[in-house]
Amino acid sequence: MLATLRSIAEAVSQQADLNSALGCFVQMVKDAMQTQCCSIYFADYSQDNFVLMATQGLNPDAVGKFRIGFTEGLVGLVAQREEPINIAFAKSHPRFKLSPEVNEEGYNAFLSVPVVHQKKVLGVIVVQQKLARVFSPDEESFLITLSAQLASQLAHAEIKEILRVDEFSHQTSVLKGVSSAPGIAIGEAFVVIPKLDFTSIELQKDDDISAQRKLFTQAVAATRNEFNTLSMTLSDSIPQEALAVFDVYQQLLDAKSLGQNVEAQLQQGWSAKSALKIVIEKLVSQFNAMQDPYIKERAVDVKDIGLRVLHHLVNTEHAAKPYPKDTILIASTLTPAMLAEVPKGHLAGVVSVNGAANSHASILTRAMGIPAIWGIEDVPLLQFEGKPMILDAYAGRLYISPSQVLHEEYSQLKYQETLLNDRFFAEQSLEAVTRDGEHISLLLNAGLELNTEHDNKPFCDGVGLYRTEAWFMQKGQFPSQSDQETWYREVLTSYHPNPVVMRTLDIGGDKVLDYFNITEENPFLGWRGIRVTLDHPELFLDQLRAMLKANIGLGNLKIMLPMISGSEEVDESLKLLEQAYFELSEQYPEQAIERPEVGVMLEVPSSVFMLEEWSQKVDFCSVGSNDLTQYMLAVDRSNARVAELFNPYHPSVLRVLLKIAQECHQHELPFSLCGELGGDPEGALLLIAMGYRSLSMNYSSISKIKFVLRRLNVSDMEKLLAECLMQPTAKHVLRLTRNFMIEHQLGELFYTPSQGQS
Repeated sequence: MLATLRSIAEAVSQQADLNSALGCFVQMVKDAMQTQCCSIYFADYSQDNFVLMATQGLNPDAVGKFRIGFTEGLVGLVAQREEPINIAFAKSHPRFKLSPEVNEEGYNAFLSVPVVHQKKVLGVIVVQQKLARVFSPDEESFLITLSAQLASQLAHAEIKEILRVDEFSHQTSVLKGVSSAPGIAIGEAFVVIPKLDFTSIELQKDDDISAQRKLFTQAVAATRNEFNTLSMTLSDSIPQEALAVFDVYQQLLDAKSLGQNVEAQLQQGWSAKSALKIVIEKLVSQFNAMQDPYIKERAVDVKDIGLRVLHHLVNTEHAAKPYPKDTILIASTLTPAMLAEVPKGHLAGVVSVNGAANSHASILTRAMGIPAIWGIEDVPLLQFEGKPMILDAYAGRLYISPSQVLHEEYSQLKYQETLLNDRFFAEQSLEAVTRDGEHISLLLNAGLELNTEHDNKPFCDGVGLYRTEAWFMQKGQFPSQSDQETWYREVLTSYHPNPVVMRTLDIGGDKVLDYFNITEENPFLGWRGIRVTLDHPELFLDQLRAMLKANIGLGNLKIMLPMISGSEEVDESLKLLEQAYFELSEQYPEQAIERPEVGVMLEVPSSVFMLEEWSQKVDFCSVGSNDLTQYMLAVDRSNARVAELFNPYHPSVLRVLLKIAQECHQHELPFSLCGELGGDPEGALLLIAMGYRSLSMNYSSISKIKFVLRRLNVSDMEKLLAECLMQPTAKHVLRLTRNFMIEHQLGELFYTPSQGQS
């Protein structure tokens, strides 16, 4: 059965369009289950009904025409229950609805399962048989497994079809994602070449056969050179007979093999990429159908060769591709390097298929003030290349090839957004003080934008979190103590006399050094933060000595330890800091080496219950609300599949944050918060109500938070907090905070432009 499942999934994925995919699907399922009828219905939410999309056994003339309501018949019941129905006599069921137009009168046995993707019912699969019988548990399990495996493929195919139809009819397509950095971007798509597979290639025609032939010829030549290089590299390390595989590869690239087949497709008007896709997928399918195991294995070789040629094809097309003036960067998974490659002033917005709104790459886009959405449907990215787009990062929507009317409306909304930001910036040099006179210290989360952050000194009260790992991530090896000292001195001097809280090296999780790769099955619960540096005291001591030496004559350094979970880690870290201090004092007796204040980050749930002990060991603490929320809710914050579950407004998270504030007050331990929650106006006012008087955030949030705080009383925030702490869900909390903002004439901060477009 497993082989059958794989063959069906592979065959469906190779189809050029949705109708072909569904036709292939119902035929293969019917054959595999040896039944007399297989049909698939798709949900049409615009009309609240299901439409028959493909069938083998029912009236073929009803395909695309026959519809049945969401609450009608056995098909509707399967969707409502979201579970299988398996009955011997379908007509005996009270929900059975006779539909003469589909010619199903002769069928009795009925087995149906829903097709569900990301909690949404996409459709229903039905198999039927004239013989009255209950389908076996194995048959039912087979269909359920098949539905689960193909749900994402069918969703993928459906979106591709919508995009194709919309492009042909010049209609606007809309994709939904998770909002990350808010804002509106209007520009042109620039696709970062994804990890290539033939599923990422959309079949397209091209009239310039000569140009496409040249592209293909160049790609084949580049692939030949690649194989020659590989063969020479391996010639000394593997037997000569094993190298013969490269000769086979070269033969497959010959004009009589791959070349002629691709040429035939080019003559039919297909682009080079499309022609290659058609030929390779056909060859792979033919090899897989063979009974001889040796011949069957050749399918892997053919696919490998095809992918190598495809890679060179796409690289050739992208080699001289300039970044548009208003670039909307689209990537499979965004990395900081991708952002850095866009020329300054050209980046308007970011869209990432994978990742989530709370990953570190996402935090970087917020620090840059670039609108971004994450976790959009997995579609062929190259299909977006060069298309005009509108990115609504308030509602997480991406409009592809927008109409002129939509373009004008969003241009006006973007103008209004600019006016609002101007109001924020007009007050950025004022004090962050509430209406009832409570001063709030607003600090900067720094270290991401290494070249521009020093300009922000006049508008903040110092740096509450300096991410030292950012320097390490830009290098090809661990930086020397001297290099680190230079960097840290520059930062400390830039913000002097305001404090700078430097976090010691915090790598692991989704923060990786190219030259110190950490591969783990569960990196967020693995070797990261202080765990890495305590296992490598030579690295830790280098960094501590560099910090202490950079602080000579300035005295505004504070050191913060990340991912602390137990007292042993605190004790060992302090011991190494003391060692670094004495070594420097002996080395530079004429210099006045200071002992800086040392604090811990509260990110691990265990740390919340250690504050009494730690208050006797450290000078301050700072809540890392991003990781604390992740660990409290057991949600990987970089995983798009569970992105909706990551919510710092969850009642349990709010109650823990309150407990931290109360404990720190009780033990007279200075505390702050340096997570993303503090840069959110609603989060800031709840934190202030809890007793937080020091918040650290991205520069783009500081002026907005000042604007909000100067218009509110702490006493009103405290009343709101009391209500929020009694709520059962994050949705209830956010409803209260939104209403509060509206009541205090701050509703314009949360106006969602796309509400007017939906």
